Amino acid sequence: MSQYFDYNATTPLDKQVAQEISEHLFSFGNPSSTHHFGKMAKEKMDHARKQAADLIGASSTNIFFTSGGTEGNNMILKGWLQSFSASPGHIITSCIEHPSILNVCNYFEENGFEVTYLPVNELGYVEPKHVELAIQENTQLISIMSANNEIGTIQAISEISSIANQRDIFFHTDAVQAIGKFPLDVKELNVHALTFSAHKFNGPKGIGAVYLKNPSDIFPLIIGGGQEQELRNGTENMIGIIGLGKACEVTKNELEWQREHCQILKQSLIEKLKEIPDCFVNGDVDSQRTLPNTLNIRLNNIRGEAIAAILNEQYRIAVSLGSACSATKKNLSHVLLSIGLNEDEIRSSIRISFGKYTTEEDIHFFVNALTNTVSNLRRFLPTEVQGVN
Repeated sequence: MSQYFDYNATTPLDKQVAQEISEHLFSFGNPSSTHHFGKMAKEKMDHARKQAADLIGASSTNIFFTSGGTEGNNMILKGWLQSFSASPGHIITSCIEHPSILNVCNYFEENGFEVTYLPVNELGYVEPKHVELAIQENTQLISIMSANNEIGTIQAISEISSIANQRDIFFHTDAVQAIGKFPLDVKELNVHALTFSAHKFNGPKGIGAVYLKNPSDIFPLIIGGGQEQELRNGTENMIGIIGLGKACEVTKNELEWQREHCQILKQSLIEKLKEIPDCFVNGDVDSQRTLPNTLNIRLNNIRGEAIAAILNEQYRIAVSLGSACSATKKNLSHVLLSIGLNEDEIRSSIRISFGKYTTEEDIHFFVNALTNTVSNLRRFLPTEVQGVN
């Protein structure tokens, strides 16, 4: 028996998506070509673009294909800030962003920009009022993720975008972990840019997209043959694009069912975990303010990597760590550090994430395996720390 509880890292390919891809494996036309092979490819690409746009309430003309979330985040931040290179100003982001945001901000900080890394509270939320207070006269960009990949907190994007728009500041949200888990409409959010990636919602790897409210805002990172309205040049990944489009269509049709399905499983998991001594949730458990498929827990006095290794080797269960295996503090989870956990607590944490193919039986199997693993590991703890919170 093998159980997968690492959906936030990547998701299994949906069967409908796999079928759609397989039907087009030998469709080799270049969508930039004018002959009928190229025109057929262009029609398929246009259809996929519409499928992606429909998922987030956008127009097809505002969707641009990328290789995934990391490229999309770089494309937006670098593409927007490049025009300010002669007069670098101020950037606002949060301390719990994905490395593809934080490292880009670090890059600009080293090149003359000032960056404010907003703190989060103990549950992992960015306070909109802190965004407003951080704005300066020269603030040129605000980037706040829609939902966190480690602890699942959903940020108040509409409220933050309202603040940004009132001050005429470009606002971007990394929605890579949000798409497919709860409804997102770019018109309601009123963001200037949004990033997503297919493999996070049962699509293929190596393909993603960005939404741009005003495409002319962005300077291209890759210059070439004029593809993607000259914003992302290079021959398009047609198989990936077709897969992304189908994944968007399936996700839109199943969104409410998937959300309810995961919420039920998450609540069941939370209740079952209460039976394990010294087991605590990192972050919030409010089902309306957190991702329905994500739970980050810590099991005091036990190393997370030991739990993950045993679950994998003995039970074929996949989870991810709340911290890196490195002994250096700089490689601890920056998210868990930001919500106030100490080093021992972080090293005792694991992330559990699931999805559409997870069942109640899977949850039961996982909790039993975790209970046995924790019980066996605690047998080797010194007497003085057994039962200590």
